[in-house]
Amino acid sequence: MDPIHEKNDYTAKEAQEVLGGITYSALKNHVRAGRIRSIIPPGKRQSVYLREDVDRLRQSQEQKSYYTAKEAQEVLGMTYSALRNQVDAGNIADTILPGSRHAVYNKEDVDRLKAEMDAWLLSKRQTELPAAKFVKATIEDMPEAVALAGEVFGGLNTIPTEKRVSWLEKNSDIDYLLVHEGIMVGFLSLVPLRPETIDDLMTLRRYAKDLTADDILPYEPNVPVDIYGMAIGVKPGFSKSQKRAYGQRLILGAREVILDLGRRGISIHHIIAHSFTPDGIRLMRHIGFVETPPKAPGLRDFLIDVENSGVPFIMEYRRELAAWRERNKQ
Repeated sequence: MDPIHEKNDYTAKEAQEVLGGITYSALKNHVRAGRIRSIIPPGKRQSVYLREDVDRLRQSQEQKSYYTAKEAQEVLGMTYSALRNQVDAGNIADTILPGSRHAVYNKEDVDRLKAEMDAWLLSKRQTELPAAKFVKATIEDMPEAVALAGEVFGGLNTIPTEKRVSWLEKNSDIDYLLVHEGIMVGFLSLVPLRPETIDDLMTLRRYAKDLTADDILPYEPNVPVDIYGMAIGVKPGFSKSQKRAYGQRLILGAREVILDLGRRGISIHHIIAHSFTPDGIRLMRHIGFVETPPKAPGLRDFLIDVENSGVPFIMEYRRELAAWRERNKQ
């Protein structure tokens, strides 16, 4: 091959590799469709393929495999910072294509995350949810709630009923239940704690069962708190679809709890949680938590920085808190 063709053309094998390892038949289809021009150099028997056509097709294919930041934000309904959080959490891969200065986002990852977010009903749509009621737990509910927690977590670090009662007496807004036809099918615990207490829990220096009522903080308007996501679970024995539906209802309930705290003027600094189960890890990611380096072996740690988060329901919480402050001139 002469120097000009060395510079401007690809061999069939090279063109196939540049286009992602396509077959020779697929390469010829591109030629027949007019997307790639081919020629037979003088004195040669094999066709070569114009480099500019092959490169242009490759770039076009790559661009179709990615979203721009704006497109990804529109698909997911989130801010740029929330999009970057998903990249940091490993949910979406990003890259900078040759000749570009800006990152693009893997279309398959974005579409998958969107489908999963929809499946978990992280929007306000509540159609097809089971007719289960999300309610605040009372002291009378505690024996059954403790038994349910034991079923979900296999009795691991079960918190005695008496202790749960003492916690509720300190702050009645920490435990929530999902009840269907009079049966307790799920629960949620969001507990305000001091940062050092949460750190003890995340590093396993202490366990939830070690907490006392003195560790539980009250909610006071405009007094910043960190919230520890202590537990979320669905009663074992349901089908996969039922379990997911109940899980969706719990997530919507958790969202409403956070928004209600904003309406009451409760200033949340961080929401922190960790998990060791695949369901829990997936749930944290889909809610919008950012995964952080683990502080204990075998666990995955997650964080929402409420002030800076671009997660939609957290942004809505900030609006509710701002409205409360305006009403109360804080």
